[in-house]
Amino acid sequence: MSLAKPGCSRFTAALTAALTAALTAALTAALTAALTFVFGVCLFLVLLPANAGAACFQDSVPDATRPRPGSFSKTAVIEFKGPIDEKLTTFFNNRFAVARKTGVDLLVIEIDSPGGLKVESLTMARKLRDCKWAYTVAIIENEAISGGALVALGCDEIHINPNAKFGDVGEIGFDSEEFAWRLIEPKIESYLSRDARDLAESKGRPRDLAEALVDKDFIVYTKPNDDDPENGVAQFQGVRFDATEKPQPPWSMVPESGPERFLTVSGQRAVELTLAQGHQSSREKLAAEFGFELEKTKVLKPNIKDATVYHLNRPFATFLLVTIGLIALYFELSAPGIGIGGLISGLCAILFFWSKFFGGTGGWLEVILFAAGAFFLIMELFIIPGFGVPGIAGLALMFASVFLASQNFVIPDSADQWNKSLTTLVMLLLSGFGFITAAFFITKHFGSLPIFNRLILSPPPVREEDGAKLDPEGKPIPQSHPVISVGDWGTADSLLRPAGRAKFAGRSFDVISDGQFIDPGTQVRVISIKGNIITVAEVTDEEPAE
Repeated sequence: MSLAKPGCSRFTAALTAALTAALTAALTAALTAALTFVFGVCLFLVLLPANAGAACFQDSVPDATRPRPGSFSKTAVIEFKGPIDEKLTTFFNNRFAVARKTGVDLLVIEIDSPGGLKVESLTMARKLRDCKWAYTVAIIENEAISGGALVALGCDEIHINPNAKFGDVGEIGFDSEEFAWRLIEPKIESYLSRDARDLAESKGRPRDLAEALVDKDFIVYTKPNDDDPENGVAQFQGVRFDATEKPQPPWSMVPESGPERFLTVSGQRAVELTLAQGHQSSREKLAAEFGFELEKTKVLKPNIKDATVYHLNRPFATFLLVTIGLIALYFELSAPGIGIGGLISGLCAILFFWSKFFGGTGGWLEVILFAAGAFFLIMELFIIPGFGVPGIAGLALMFASVFLASQNFVIPDSADQWNKSLTTLVMLLLSGFGFITAAFFITKHFGSLPIFNRLILSPPPVREEDGAKLDPEGKPIPQSHPVISVGDWGTADSLLRPAGRAKFAGRSFDVISDGQFIDPGTQVRVISIKGNIITVAEVTDEEPAE
């Protein structure tokens, strides 16, 4: 017999409801304020490098020339071989960072490349040009064509085999109308010409020769130095092939340049034209001239880690990681307590950000955004009722973190960057579609899936003899009425998304919905019981009361 009065009970319930509403409102306001602060800080960190770079931008070509140091304490060699693609770019960026962290002061780039991606080649060339912590030397044993030549132009010195090939930086693009590869438009070519000129000039190399590497209609003339004709460095002057006024004797045309011809020279001619500084094109010869011990030199070459990072950064692999991670997380929320879904989801997240870290596109900012989004989403799911600002903001932060971690820029400003952003966006949309499809399928067929049904605890088989139920050992099972059965009505005790709790006959049970989100206090009906998995559905107005 209860001693509490009805009025007191109603007062207690009202007070509890008021305190709950006040606490929920305060918590929501605090989370919203925290979200605004975190988002503002992250936005500031994202935009700061771009603004700082714009503020420090100078239109003049940086002077990166410097004399060769007298001695070196630590030397490293980066093997830069094969076509310049995303795989080689990722490898170079990783090894460049490793060389800097280990205190290398002489960095040798062993180039043997037919060229490849333009933007990536220029980025690596500028990174070498702006390197202040090590003296950089490119050695070319076989060839440095197109992007390979650009990378070499960013080094302090170039040493090339006399029989090697150097040059031909003409850029081509795919013509979708003609369905064939064509030379790029002159407007785009002018930008590449300026980049090549700037690289050469910053290292004290003839800029006109560098432009002739890119422009097939740029002709270069040369003559001995007027101040010291015998020992001085030759002078160069370039003009377009259709120019009305051309240099006259003693100027003479460089034979390798000419109309409809990208400047391509042998190693011997590269040294004569001062594009290269010597012929020490092997590690042994370079060690003898620069005075470092070859046995103590660290050789940085591709390994299985680079191959793994490259393949994980491909769009299809990223799609699989995101999709599998979302499905595993949904599986964990649908069947709490199993743990396998949470482990798989966490593994996918770790592999995703690990590959982006070493791929050069991800950083701690993206991890912070993802963690903040997950925190807000968990708060929305388990603490704050309804689906409001924290839930939407959490999803937005997680989407932004995955999107930003898949590219090394924030706002695209070129055709290549726009294509990469579009590819990332399509990949994320496909992942979302695959997740929704898989979640619907899992909800409908969770207990009948060949692998997942083994994760569900099923009751032991029961047999009957003479009206008595026996367990597998033949012992009689005490007869009792089940606490809950299919068809029973109850009330959602928490928000079902789809997992949650519902109350039947005064007792609370772990349940999952049939795929719909069900608000607390809504009447539900048991539609199936499979082991410890109780599936419920919302009671509609059309259903007759029992």
